[in-house]
Amino acid sequence: MKKYLLSYLLNFLLLILLMGCGAKKFYTLGDNIEVKSHHNFSQKIDVLKVKVPKYLQENKIVRQVSPYQIELIDNTDWLIPMEKKLTQMLIEYLQTSLNNPNVHLYPWESDNKTNIRVSVDIKKFIASKEMLVLKANYKIMNLTQRTHQLKSFETKKATTAKMEDMMRSMEEAYTLLLEDIQTTIINNK
Repeated sequence: MKKYLLSYLLNFLLLILLMGCGAKKFYTLGDNIEVKSHHNFSQKIDVLKVKVPKYLQENKIVRQVSPYQIELIDNTDWLIPMEKKLTQMLIEYLQTSLNNPNVHLYPWESDNKTNIRVSVDIKKFIASKEMLVLKANYKIMNLTQRTHQLKSFETKKATTAKMEDMMRSMEEAYTLLLEDIQTTIINNK
């Protein structure tokens, strides 16, 4: 009887463990962006880590369900934390679009001869079942001329409740922000 009960208990615990660990899906952004180099911009650029809202600091993917409520989407996680991924995407985008290998994360990979420093503060970056909203502020500092430009950015993209559509909309919206940052850098040499 004890052997039967122990076997039953172990099977029950194994079933609970398997149910809790089932079918988790991981998502990422930036792998489908095609960036073309239209400029040769040789000045050294530092990029500060992109700041994100609290709900993007978690590994879980969230969705806006009402003006007052955000929900965690079951069994979905970011493959890479969003602060890190969005920063990485910004650096890679500027390196490629400006044809400039001198774009680095600040302060760890920088030297003291930097010309431009870029900081991005994401205020809102979330999808509902119909619309994705991205709101951000960014600052371009010209360290040589000791000037800076602070800009606000906002875009909305249609989406659906499907994860693939949400990811595509997020990627498209963030690419628009990256293009805006690149244009501001080029226009303020």
